[in-house]
Amino acid sequence: MVYGIVLEGGGARGAYQVGVWKALNKLGIEFKGVAGTSVGALNGAMMVQRDLDQALEVWSEITPSKIINIDDKFFDKLKNRKISAEDTTTLIQYIKAFLHNRGLDTTPLHNLLYRYIDEKRIRKADIEFGIVTLSLTELAPLKLFLSDIPEGKLIDYLLASASLPFFQRQRIDNNTFIDGGVVDNLPISLLAEKGFQNIIAVRLVRKGLKKWANCSDLNITLIRPNESLGNMFDFTKERAINNIELGYYDTLRVFIGYQGSRYYIDACPDDDYFLHILLQMDRAGLNRLRTQLGIRDMPEKRLILEKLVPLLADLLSLGRTASYRDILITILERAAAKSAVNRFQIYEYKKFEELVIESYIPKNQTPLPGILKGNELLLRAKKEQFLDEITEILFKGIRQTNHE
Repeated sequence: MVYGIVLEGGGARGAYQVGVWKALNKLGIEFKGVAGTSVGALNGAMMVQRDLDQALEVWSEITPSKIINIDDKFFDKLKNRKISAEDTTTLIQYIKAFLHNRGLDTTPLHNLLYRYIDEKRIRKADIEFGIVTLSLTELAPLKLFLSDIPEGKLIDYLLASASLPFFQRQRIDNNTFIDGGVVDNLPISLLAEKGFQNIIAVRLVRKGLKKWANCSDLNITLIRPNESLGNMFDFTKERAINNIELGYYDTLRVFIGYQGSRYYIDACPDDDYFLHILLQMDRAGLNRLRTQLGIRDMPEKRLILEKLVPLLADLLSLGRTASYRDILITILERAAAKSAVNRFQIYEYKKFEELVIESYIPKNQTPLPGILKGNELLLRAKKEQFLDEITEILFKGIRQTNHE
């Protein structure tokens, strides 16, 4: 199958795309076309060069001072809003430079691209490559392929595509350019017009693909994070390394079919297994919930299936169509996160279940108020505590079953 890759703009979040690329490489998935906007154009150029190790090196060692002309320690103070009185002079100097340059000085980014981007290699590669930018001089959007870009100007146009709103404007000849995100931040159209039908679209935000959702001519495989990738200006090693890992494992989830939204779980049992877990909830805890919810004269099985299951699906934001497996895995993931279980690993389901139950330490909390009875507002206000209690009851039931 011939794939085209489309990379969304998003500044520092672009490390996620390199993680996606790493996973595609592991899976042996080839691509013959790449289109990107802003940081997606920069990563796209490295993809066309087929130099994954180089891209991983660049992002794993990224610092703010490699993108803009700023001291890393001072940037950290700005980010954490810890500017002291003694930093005032330095801050004023940066403000003056910003006003003089009409944006942040991106000389370090220029140097980085000239060091790592090899235009000759890109032009020799048998891969379609397109980028997006906007000419402020002509007030015209530009969707460009390699053949549209004069030789020797590729890096200039990459910088034009990645000229974020607070960056210095990129000038090429007599034109001034701005970030292509204001035109098309996810340029699927570039590859579609080249005849690509199988497209891997890599998003840097959690939103969907409404514009392309009903396009029957395209087979779009969407890879996107289930959580925030951070601020688009957070060019720090820690954030970049985390986002690379996220991109890598999220891609494996999409192509291999791992379960979970935060963790990556393989070999999951069928829904009957999870129904059995629900029906084996600790009886003492279940009766306590019955009292708190004001549900007295209802058999246990009906209480679990007709009251607790819909309530859990709602409180966990899973929707009415959530399966028993969806509910139990979400509860396990929530407990795993609270117990700081390593997320960047592939887990076989039973081992994951055992690890989470073993690691989970319930918090000592005051009992839920008895006035939860039918009080939806209070229940939602106490949602986290209620979910903690449900988790303890479920886990106690699993332990009891395992010891029988």
